[in-house]
Amino acid sequence: MLNRNSGCRFIEFIWNGYKCVYIENEVIRVEILVDKGTDIVEFLYKEKDIDFMWRSPIPLYHQGKLIQTAPTKIGSFIDYYPGGWQEVFPNGGGICEYKGATIGLHGEVALLPWQYKIIEDSYEKVSIKFYVHTYRTPFYLEKKITIKSQTPYIEIEEEVFNLSGEEIDFIWGHHPAIGKPFLSEGCVIKIKGAKIKVVPGDGKAITNLKQVEGKWPFVEGIDGKSVDISKVPSEKDNVSDIIFLSEIQEGYYEILNQKLKLAFFMEFPKEIFKYIWFWRVAKGSYNYPWWGRTYNIALEPFSSLPNLSEAVKRNESLKLNPNSSLKVNIKAGVKKI
Repeated sequence: MLNRNSGCRFIEFIWNGYKCVYIENEVIRVEILVDKGTDIVEFLYKEKDIDFMWRSPIPLYHQGKLIQTAPTKIGSFIDYYPGGWQEVFPNGGGICEYKGATIGLHGEVALLPWQYKIIEDSYEKVSIKFYVHTYRTPFYLEKKITIKSQTPYIEIEEEVFNLSGEEIDFIWGHHPAIGKPFLSEGCVIKIKGAKIKVVPGDGKAITNLKQVEGKWPFVEGIDGKSVDISKVPSEKDNVSDIIFLSEIQEGYYEILNQKLKLAFFMEFPKEIFKYIWFWRVAKGSYNYPWWGRTYNIALEPFSSLPNLSEAVKRNESLKLNPNSSLKVNIKAGVKKI
């Protein structure tokens, strides 16, 4: 359905068997995979025809058509990972067990079909409510995504409900992966301040960093020299790292491309999302799952370090009492610089 051809508008369509929605205005267009986690797989800035979202080399197979030859040790997330921006809930990180439920990599909702309802549809504003129930844990999520005329960003109002009769723990995060044509050598990450911890990357990871702690943006390199990790590596640098940022000074970051005079930004409540998980791959991740073929970064607001069972042990998981809820507001979009 195309409701209008100017101002704010939405289009409902089927792509590769998945129900999808475009929301757009005069400045940006955002594609949402409703039938797969409400993944945002396109965030297009129209003036320069620049899509910020990274596209994974793994094809987006329909869940009803891909027959897995064997289950993986981490769950099914990677098999159905198209890149872009995922909702991560109620587990972040590797597979774990919580109160008898086995929960795979990055939780449940990223692999679930969501429902949606058009809340407001006008030239000035389009708002759509997306909603889903988890299946191994007793949660219900509602997420309203809004786009307004002439604004280069989207606004997300989200609420998670505990429908059970007991207190439940969870991890909550957002996983936006940024890639070409926006991402390139010379991009700079702007974060006000944080503590750094470097851990091994995916697969067989090549790195120029020691697995040590530091203070944003500097960390010790394997050659003993200080490395400024706010500078995005080039495709030829052959590195891959997972970096956790804690004690963040504000719930905001920007990724700036000086050549394009553009930045991608995200704003989030740091009292809920206390960490930023920084995933960077510049062709340096070998073996499964990336095989030395990917170039991307992701700056992911998260409520804790991985994973849910370990977060419970550290007493840093989010908790909800029976029949209670938690709300957050997020803004993400484009800035001219």
